[in-house]
Amino acid sequence: MCGLDATIADIETRKEADAVWQKLIVGAGRLGRKRGIFVLVANEIEEEDCAMNTLSPDRSSQETTRLRRIGFLIYPECEILDVCGPFDAFHWADHWLRRFGKTSEPTYECILLGAAPGPVRTMGGIEIVATHSYRDIGDSLDTLVVAGGLGMEQACNDPSLVEWVGSMSPRVRRVGSICTGAFILAAAGLLKNRRATTHWMFSELLAATYPSIQVDSSLIFARDGNIYTSGGITAGIDLALALVEEDLGREITLAVARTMVVFPHRPGGQSQFSAYLDVREVKNRPDIGELQAWMLGHPGSDLSVPALADRMAMSPRNFSRLFHSETGETPAQFAERARADAARCKLEQTVLPIETIANECGFGNAERMRRTFQRLFDTSPVDYRARFRSTLLN
Repeated sequence: MCGLDATIADIETRKEADAVWQKLIVGAGRLGRKRGIFVLVANEIEEEDCAMNTLSPDRSSQETTRLRRIGFLIYPECEILDVCGPFDAFHWADHWLRRFGKTSEPTYECILLGAAPGPVRTMGGIEIVATHSYRDIGDSLDTLVVAGGLGMEQACNDPSLVEWVGSMSPRVRRVGSICTGAFILAAAGLLKNRRATTHWMFSELLAATYPSIQVDSSLIFARDGNIYTSGGITAGIDLALALVEEDLGREITLAVARTMVVFPHRPGGQSQFSAYLDVREVKNRPDIGELQAWMLGHPGSDLSVPALADRMAMSPRNFSRLFHSETGETPAQFAERARADAARCKLEQTVLPIETIANECGFGNAERMRRTFQRLFDTSPVDYRARFRSTLLN
């Protein structure tokens, strides 16, 4: 009886632990924020601003008893985080549905699709195993998710893969891509005349290769009809959370996000992670390139068109026309981006007050800098500093 009593006691202990954990997950609704990190506080769920780049979810799809089969299309040199991050989000959604007692049956079944069943080497060298050949998949999928990675170029040149992706659109409820997986959707014709996003490093290439696509590199993810695209790498988790919320509602989504220690709705857009100003090579006038270099080094100077034209010994009108033809943007646009990047650098690497940085970088005041950051990076200088400030300054 001692062994049986111990087993019963162990079961009761685990039940109590599960109850406490479930109470914490459900009750951690009021989110304290310190330096851009959510702090869980055991209180009632509090509604947050819904700033997702998606349309309102179809409530008719929120059925917890229906099995949804999610197929992840993988290929050699795909990005493993494009697969594992969203894959885990669906796993945890299934987990919490059962813990909350909403269903005793699986809600999501995730499978990996490759050219053939077997191991597939990812970009980082880790092999993941495709459970099915995509050629054998018919009408059994609810959602198709196409991973990204540097191997997407070779995948785009595979006629059978591209044709299969295109054929699946009318056969599934929704199609999504992670990161550069958008190129495969584009090659299959699924993004024509649609709004989409991809990794910010590849957004210009996507727009240039497929001019009909309305590429918005600032978005974490985008939805156009039943076609979904996400930004770079970890943005796939954000997209998966949005799909879970469409399917199962906010309570489950919050539980998944807290378990994975991510934002339910990530603040800001993808542009806040982009590299510093990319100075395009001038076409015919090296002196315009020299002027750009001077502007980058003197963001606090007078960068108005009259002042710059005077520096170039030209009329303002002729200078503006020449600058635009050489660089593809107006002097004011380049000056604003140069000042914003100078401010980003100071926010990351110094402890200077916001007002001081605004003045040193030519904005004039903190409010004008805030509006510029909001427009260019979809975040404020205060929040940007909280997320990207050097740890050496802590």
